[in-house]
Order: sequence, then C-alpha cells, then structure tokens
Amino acid sequence: MLKKYMDRFTETGFEIEPFGGKEYAICAVPGNLYSIADRALFLEMLDGLTDISERASDQAIREKIASMSCKAAVKGNHRLSVQEADALIGELLTLENPYNCPHGRPTIVAMTKYELEKKFKRVV
Repeated sequence: MLKKYMDRFTETGFEIEPFGGKEYAICAVPGNLYSIADRALFLEMLDGLTDISERASDQAIREKIASMSCKAAVKGNHRLSVQEADALIGELLTLENPYNCPHGRPTIVAMTKYELEKKFKRVV
C-alpha cells in the first residue's frame, strides 16, 4: 500500500525513504501531525487506504489522506504554546480554503466586537 500511494503521502507532507528490504523510514511528517505522529497513526492511515478501489480518482485518494490527517490533528484538549498556535494559524492562512477542515467543519469563526462582549456579559 505504501508503494502504491507513496506520491500521495509525499504530496501531503510526508518524507519516506526505503530502509532496506520491506522496511521504510519516515523522515518527516506534515506539520499538523508533528507532535502526534507515531507508527500506529501511520499504519492506521495506510490501512484506511485499503478500502479505496483501484479506479478511485487521485482527488479521492488525496481527500482520504487529508481526512485521516485531519482526524489525527490537534484536538481541543491539546495545549499549544503561543509559538505553535501562531505557526499553525500562519499555515492555515496559506491554504486555498482556510475556512474549513477536510470534513467541512469550520476552522475560522468571525465575530463582531459586540458579539464577543455579549458572550462575556459586557453588554446589557
């Protein structure tokens, strides 16, 4: 599976090199997976590709990998440093569509100053 989809993983931000025989070394992972990427996560991503048909489009495969990356990305209960949060927001804003994750969930929410003050009961 890895050989079959290697170029898609590379496009997503993985750097994977042969390590002899049937072994591979993951040299780099996408930034959004940096702090949580491990062997189990990568194997889960590979296993997730086994149900894709031979005729699946490149776009469908990219979406599957992006979706799996999204599921494994930073969660609400994961604390980030200010530097990590700034870097993540910076990367987000370089995307073609920074407003939604691959699942369609919002990543940015607009709120007026009035709405924010109302949430904190600063407006009567």
